[in-house]
Amino acid sequence: MRRSLWLVAAAWWLLQLGACGDQPDAKTPHAVRSSRAARTPRARRERPDAPAVQRLEASENADESRSHARGAGDAGVTSEQLAQRYGRARALTVLQGSGSYYADKFAGRPTASGAPYEPNGFTAAHRTLPFGTVLRVTRLGGGQQVYVRVTDRGPYGPRGRILDLSRAAAAQLGMLRAGVAKLEVEVVEYGAQKPRRRKR
Repeated sequence: MRRSLWLVAAAWWLLQLGACGDQPDAKTPHAVRSSRAARTPRARRERPDAPAVQRLEASENADESRSHARGAGDAGVTSEQLAQRYGRARALTVLQGSGSYYADKFAGRPTASGAPYEPNGFTAAHRTLPFGTVLRVTRLGGGQQVYVRVTDRGPYGPRGRILDLSRAAAAQLGMLRAGVAKLEVEVVEYGAQKPRRRKR
């Protein structure tokens, strides 16, 4: 009886040893951590010292700058780029009056849309047209033409003055020396909202 119990215990012990031999080698916690890090894509890992609040603020600032760019209608495009896109567009509204251009002292100052005034950009100021509106401006009597986007409010000068142009736009119309010129202004695309018609 004792011998059979001893044999059963020995067999059970040998089975346990055999089961342990089939198991893979145990890994240290450091090895497990480094293997997981190797499998994790580097772009998805974030630094622990960058709090979630900073990441949230960064995304909000990016959204705000994108909305400002949409409101101003991307004031950085050239007249040639606008001409390629809107050259064959029909006029939605046609205005006539005199136009002037910004003085150099306004360079870098914020416009009504929030974008800074760039003398080399192709932008304009109008009293009521929505920001981002694209205009085809032709100098009457000369025939020179330029495309601009509305990014500011004005002009608030003499009666009949309908547009203030950036320096680059005025140069393309050949009106730098004169300062003021008679213009035909065609709206080829409205900005975010079409202006309301005034009651007569």
